[in-house]
Amino acid sequence: MRKSLIWAASAMMAIGLLTGCGSSKSAETTAEASVAESSSEESTSAEAESSSEEAESSEAEVSADNPFNGKTVKVGCSATFVPFESIEMAADGSKNYVGMNIDIVKAIVEKNGGSVEFVDMPFKSLMAAIQAGQIDFCSGGMAPTEEREKTLDFSDIFFYPRNAIVYRAEDDYPNLDSLQGKTVAYAFGTNYQQVAESIPDAQAVGIQGSPACIEEVKSKRADACIIDGAGAAEFLKNNAELKMSLLDKTDDCFAIGFPKNSPYYETFNNTLKEMMENGELDAIIADHLSEQFILD
Repeated sequence: MRKSLIWAASAMMAIGLLTGCGSSKSAETTAEASVAESSSEESTSAEAESSSEEAESSEAEVSADNPFNGKTVKVGCSATFVPFESIEMAADGSKNYVGMNIDIVKAIVEKNGGSVEFVDMPFKSLMAAIQAGQIDFCSGGMAPTEEREKTLDFSDIFFYPRNAIVYRAEDDYPNLDSLQGKTVAYAFGTNYQQVAESIPDAQAVGIQGSPACIEEVKSKRADACIIDGAGAAEFLKNNAELKMSLLDKTDDCFAIGFPKNSPYYETFNNTLKEMMENGELDAIIADHLSEQFILD
């Protein structure tokens, strides 16, 4: 009996030792797993943080090199300036901005990964809208005069509007001298009056608006008229019986106006220069007007 009790006690002690050993090993395994998990979490967190920093750095580089990327810029325009800036209404009632200046601005912004939201306003309001931060810049049609350059930065000049002589196709008036002794119509309230009146021995006739001047020529009440060259190109599209001769360029010109220190200025102007050099700008001008407007 005593031997049996001693044997039983020995067995219980052995089991206790085995259990204690197993518990220690399990605890160690659990601790190791916990350390490994903590290390893994720290590594993952560090990698995520590093990845986030790299992404932020990459975004900063893109933003610094190309401020248009992924942005929608607001561009002011005066959308009654056919064929440069105007609005066409779609069948669903939405507005589509069209014209030469519109296409040039869109091409430059889209080349740099951005998009454009055009904002229509009177021409006289464009400078104030830029200064108030309502728009990022304005489309063409604004000449970089000395007064305007005090408050705005301007892109390179990309277009020179030119006056035109419009006449019947059977005639030929290549320049102002060829109109000596002729009847020449002009639109009231425009600088074309001075041009018409400067022609020796010509009879200058003031008419209300360019369309009326065109009708004077078509009806043979006038030999020719002096109007804006771009407007003349539009009239000729629907009047095959007419021709035009462009006059020499003047100081009037088109450029893009930016607020001082605009983040978009340098990128926009560099792309504009590239389009001037590779012929893309000339193609847009010819598409909306004619090749006559492309200057060497």
